[in-house]
Amino acid sequence: IKCNNKTFNNLLKLTILVNLLISCGLTGATKIKLESSAKAIVDEIDAIKKEAALKGVNFDAFTDSETGRKAAGSGGDFIKQAKVRAIKVAENFLTAIEEEATKLKETGSSGEFSAMYDLMFEVSEPLERIGVQKMKKTVSMAAEENPPTTAQGVLEIAKKMREKLIQVKGKQKLNPETTTE
Repeated sequence: IKCNNKTFNNLLKLTILVNLLISCGLTGATKIKLESSAKAIVDEIDAIKKEAALKGVNFDAFTDSETGRKAAGSGGDFIKQAKVRAIKVAENFLTAIEEEATKLKETGSSGEFSAMYDLMFEVSEPLERIGVQKMKKTVSMAAEENPPTTAQGVLEIAKKMREKLIQVKGKQKLNPETTTE
């Protein structure tokens, strides 16, 4: 193959660009798994909000300190069940994050781990809308203590998120006859 300097330089630039794009975020099966898991949280919360509207429950009335029946106007057990449902999906997401971060521990790039952190931060907002108070703050504070560009940092941030979810789940004292699981 004949190659002049200009062609060689263009190929070199293209190769570098492709490598940068690959290293800047998640790729392949990892990307699909984590993004679909994050989407499952949003989809579940949207479904919960539609059900809530039919029952007269107003999640928009939640405040920083009130995320229950008093704030929403009604539906105490429904709100508790909704939180538990959302937490269950969020725990599945965190399991996927932990699995992928562990897999990529030796070969992953800072861009991949940063993309995982971005997904964790993104899902914290819909979790707050459903009543998991201060999840964004939990995630960002964990990132201040643990670098979100390393596998260990991502695992520690996921651990803090899981602890928060377990704490909120523990507060949801459901009546056995209203549990839908």
